[in-house]
Amino acid sequence: MTNQKEEALQMDPIEVSPIEMDPIKARRARMLKMARATRQSGELSMIEAGAVMAGAALLALAVYAGGKYVLDLIHSSQFKSEAQMFHTGILNATESDADFSAETLTVLAQNHAFDSAGSRVASDKSSVKGMFNGTVSASVGTLVTSNDSLILTYPVTSTVCSLSAAALVSVYTQVTVNGTTIFSPTTTFNPQTVATACASNGAMASLALWTTRT
Repeated sequence: MTNQKEEALQMDPIEVSPIEMDPIKARRARMLKMARATRQSGELSMIEAGAVMAGAALLALAVYAGGKYVLDLIHSSQFKSEAQMFHTGILNATESDADFSAETLTVLAQNHAFDSAGSRVASDKSSVKGMFNGTVSASVGTLVTSNDSLILTYPVTSTVCSLSAAALVSVYTQVTVNGTTIFSPTTTFNPQTVATACASNGAMASLALWTTRT
């Protein structure tokens, strides 16, 4: 009998038979044993798992909230690069012209003015698609003297319009947005004018980009 008691004392309290322990204490011991085994196996407890899931949900919300802005920044950067390439392409394609009177979008495309658009230039050079699925057009205009300008009309989202305007006025001689001149030789660039003009036609904005030789 003495040996049996000594053996019972040497046992892990969790392993003691429920007959020799209070039922509540026995249940608590089993729960502690399960928790210890879970931690040793590297698994998370329900509370820890809940905390991890909550953190992941908050992270997902943060990414979603900032995702559109990041995407708009990427699109505006891509558009500014393409607009710069179009400007350079137009000047290169018309280098030997006295003015722009003979130019059309097809002629410009045939002379590789819009090669940076890649597959968005029609195979027969008759049309060019913008980055936002709108159709790019070209027309001859007059800024100071007759036919001294080539006007490229490019539809963009209103957000990209706002994010890109400041860069465009450093490249093109004149820029209008939805019919409002935001920059020209006689018009000073004003961010408030840009914001109003870009938002004046809903989700999309029509940019008219004037290329001249001066």
